[in-house]
Amino acid sequence: MSQKNKKTGFITRLLLGSALAFGTAQAMADNCYIMVHGHGTNGTIKSGTNQPALDYWSSYNFSEYAGNSAITELISGSSDNYAVVGYNSTDEAGYPWWRDETAGEIARQIISIRQGYGDGYIHPEANTQCAANDTFWVVSHSQGATEMMYIAGNALPGSPNYNTAYTASSGVSVDFNAAISGIAGIFTLGGAITGTEGADRVCNGNWLDSLINAAFLGQDCNQSVAWLQTFDSYAVKNYIGSNLAAPVYVMGGYKGFPGFEGASSALIEGEDDGYINLASQMSCAGSGKRHLESDLNDYNYFLGIQYGSPIFRCNDSNKGTPRTYNMASVYTDHDAERNAGIKYPSYTNIEDGITCGNGRSMAGRINSCL
Repeated sequence: MSQKNKKTGFITRLLLGSALAFGTAQAMADNCYIMVHGHGTNGTIKSGTNQPALDYWSSYNFSEYAGNSAITELISGSSDNYAVVGYNSTDEAGYPWWRDETAGEIARQIISIRQGYGDGYIHPEANTQCAANDTFWVVSHSQGATEMMYIAGNALPGSPNYNTAYTASSGVSVDFNAAISGIAGIFTLGGAITGTEGADRVCNGNWLDSLINAAFLGQDCNQSVAWLQTFDSYAVKNYIGSNLAAPVYVMGGYKGFPGFEGASSALIEGEDDGYINLASQMSCAGSGKRHLESDLNDYNYFLGIQYGSPIFRCNDSNKGTPRTYNMASVYTDHDAERNAGIKYPSYTNIEDGITCGNGRSMAGRINSCL
């Protein structure tokens, strides 16, 4: 193990305490952040400096986010490593999250990275490829969070799709168990954990939805988009077991996109990050498109006055998927979630939330908490 400076953050101390309690403590290792991108990227391309999956974490749709990077925020102030997972999530491919080309490919790459073979990408930062003896964390954004829920939720015996991804015609054996066993934790940034109402409206919307989509999102209802709808028949929570093979720490954004693109929020009820409902990002029980207040409590109102007890709570004991934990609700949009474009956003303290890293980007919060 390299002699790098180590830090012991809040989440790491929790895990270390648990390991000590069961007599399984090990020497502190470097962190390795395995990065799983979201929808719309062909991460299978690794041709010279053309590395879409790597670029995903620093590219930007809005000029004010230029020059920022989630990877830089993750490894800032430490000497940790990272690895990039690339799969084809483009509309042209149209692969749902349960496909072998998506979930299967992600799992195989995670296994290879954890064995110390590197990720096959050219890292701009020297000496940041992961080693086999690192402590492994997964950082996933958007559809990447849905992928990780499917993989982690089918990595334990007895789960409905145990070690199985699918082609168009049959099941394929994939060792989800080997990919997830021993992963310290999975972070989700603006994850489509219970889908997005944006996909509902693209696939089943009215004429106004179609106009807004054409102007600002440009999506079509291919299979990859259809399987990101919020209806139960598409929700990953209904295709996994009653437990996850690794804990999942969820972060949600609730800021619309800058400028005219902010009209995309018109497709979505309640608070959202410009693309995904906050209820879905936070893995809240119930509908992924329900209204939530910033503090993740929904109250009754009369003439604008709040009254009564909350009719809905999204604490750690009332989640839509098992073993998921609130980490943060951050005033940031879907684009800034993946590139740390808003470095010092405001935030809302949430029930059972993890407060380390307050005021930092989502990637910065992870850095502060480990």
